[in-house]
Amino acid sequence: MMMRWWKRIGCGLQLLLILSLLIATYTAWWWIDSARTCETQDQYTLHGICLMRIQERAEQGDNAAQWAYGNYLETEGELQKARVWHLQAMHGALDGLDLRGNMEAYCDRVPGFDARTIETTMLRVVPTSPDARLRLLQLYTDPRCGAFDLDKASAQIPLLTQCAHLTLADYFERAQDKHYRISHATREAIRSNMKLCEQELAHPSPPGTTVREFMPVRQKHLDELSRSLAALDP
Repeated sequence: MMMRWWKRIGCGLQLLLILSLLIATYTAWWWIDSARTCETQDQYTLHGICLMRIQERAEQGDNAAQWAYGNYLETEGELQKARVWHLQAMHGALDGLDLRGNMEAYCDRVPGFDARTIETTMLRVVPTSPDARLRLLQLYTDPRCGAFDLDKASAQIPLLTQCAHLTLADYFERAQDKHYRISHATREAIRSNMKLCEQELAHPSPPGTTVREFMPVRQKHLDELSRSLAALDP
């Protein structure tokens, strides 16, 4: 009887050991896989060592990591913590690439991201990072944001340093909705920007080197802008 009891205990211990080894093996594989796939993980599905690295970089002041870690926390439902990181990233912006799309998306809809604060942040950045003017143009053409202003948007167009094909399409749409008159000077500035778009189409700039539209320019975008301009001609 005692012998059977000990055998049962021995079998149980063996099963427990096997189960522990399986769990340890899976955990090790999960960490290794997470490290191997860091380059393909996006900021909404971070896990394992990649998540730890992003958090560490965010704590060290890396702006891109702060946006990414905030996005991860937002996905996890930790909204208050996410807002802390997003606000820190916004106020710490030094160049155009630091001005993430979250800013316009949150404008007047998330505490701390009021139109005035976002506009002030962008205006602080553009003197040393002119590519940030695309972000300003996007802000001024967003009717959901209190910074919406087609006069200010028009003033940014001649100052753009990169192709703005999608934002200019939005500009045309807002101008039509508001019965806003697009001046001759602004039309010429749009034509100049379209030349930048043609250059971008022929020789795309490397990713991560400048602020750019979320979708690469295509010939159809330029054709649509040309038609919008032609519709304004007397």
